[in-house]
Amino acid sequence: MLMTLPLAANVLVPGGTVAPDVFAVNGSPPLLGDLTGTFNLGNGLIIGNWEEVVLVDPFSTPTVCAGCLDFAFQITVDSDSAGAGIFSANLGRFFDYTTDVGYVPDSGDVAPNSVSRGPLGGGVTFLFNTAASAIALGRASDAVLVATNATTFDRNGSLVIAGGGGQNQNVSGQVNELFEPTFVAPEPASWMLILAGAAALGLMRRRV
Repeated sequence: MLMTLPLAANVLVPGGTVAPDVFAVNGSPPLLGDLTGTFNLGNGLIIGNWEEVVLVDPFSTPTVCAGCLDFAFQITVDSDSAGAGIFSANLGRFFDYTTDVGYVPDSGDVAPNSVSRGPLGGGVTFLFNTAASAIALGRASDAVLVATNATTFDRNGSLVIAGGGGQNQNVSGQVNELFEPTFVAPEPASWMLILAGAAALGLMRRRV
């Protein structure tokens, strides 16, 4: 995958849905990690392969922060599949991190039509759920990217892929041990506040 420069910043907040940014190609980035693999949904109804990379944000005008990490992936559906294609791909986990989302045009066959983020901020879902954007048989998604303010990463992430198996059948599957921003646990003081709140709720319930 190529280094990209954003044409516009479109920060995606927890619980939000945005149109994806369009990123312009500008050379090749130094990758910190590159993973590839295959998926099989619905016992062979939809098969294909995926690639995920993590790189240090190379933007001259960063959308999130200079020197932070970006996570990108691409999905290809095998032409031998029997199903209809892929309609969504959810990459996790981005709890407590800022995210800017987009894709590299012409890096594949179809671009996502929108991007949403879970209410708690964990998962970022790229939607390919229109006739024009669905990743049909024999086609690949454009490379999609989540720019973050993370500075470290691990292999505890996941990618949930969902699509149509034909005859109104929905199929999905999960790929594990992918790159993700390092999970940030609450500070000890925050834990004390959480525990105190839970204890207060318990007392209130007992009084009712």
